[in-house]
Amino acid sequence: MTGRAGRRRFALALLLAVSAPVAAQEKDGVRTVSFERLNRVYEQLIEDLSLIQVGPAEVALRSPEHSLTVSRHAATLSAGDDGVFEAELELDISGSGRIAADVVIGSLESQLTQELVVPAQTLRLEGEISIRRGDEGYWIRTERMPATTQVRIESELGTQLFTVCRQMALVLVSLDCEAIERAVTLIDVPLPEAGGEYLIALEDTTPEERGELDRFLLQHRTP
Repeated sequence: MTGRAGRRRFALALLLAVSAPVAAQEKDGVRTVSFERLNRVYEQLIEDLSLIQVGPAEVALRSPEHSLTVSRHAATLSAGDDGVFEAELELDISGSGRIAADVVIGSLESQLTQELVVPAQTLRLEGEISIRRGDEGYWIRTERMPATTQVRIESELGTQLFTVCRQMALVLVSLDCEAIERAVTLIDVPLPEAGGEYLIALEDTTPEERGELDRFLLQHRTP
């Protein structure tokens, strides 16, 4: 799986929660939604992570194996202009897997791999989406999204990097080894750029769910 495909799958998992029509409450064009079926385990959502650069050090992170459990989610949609909805999403997540790092510090190049744990935490995202009903299902288009979201992890990778960094700090005195260690604890997960479309297929929805969402879209359809 490529990093681009992984980012699309990660965004789709988030956007499914944003657009879920079950257990909804609406008031004055603001709708809070959740969907129990989305509270499940997701495998291999994303591989490539953001490049870490601290002074002369570069650390390219990836996660070749991982699973992420969404235990709770809630999304608030606010109807805007031209069929665009402001979306605020909360997800309670946890997980595990492996994390790998390609490290370049001065003339030193090394590869490190460690087990990782994603401790229970809440992700909060804000953006804008539009929803289009098609023959295949619901097309969700990202109108505005954050570039990244931060996920806290636990692993021995930070300790390993700190040890390598301290050895190189004897030569490269400008190295901030503590900053490097922190950077692989709270990592930036890249999200797709705005403008991507993602399909929620009809077979992934029930008639009741489609009825709720269709009524909501009809109420806020652009003339």
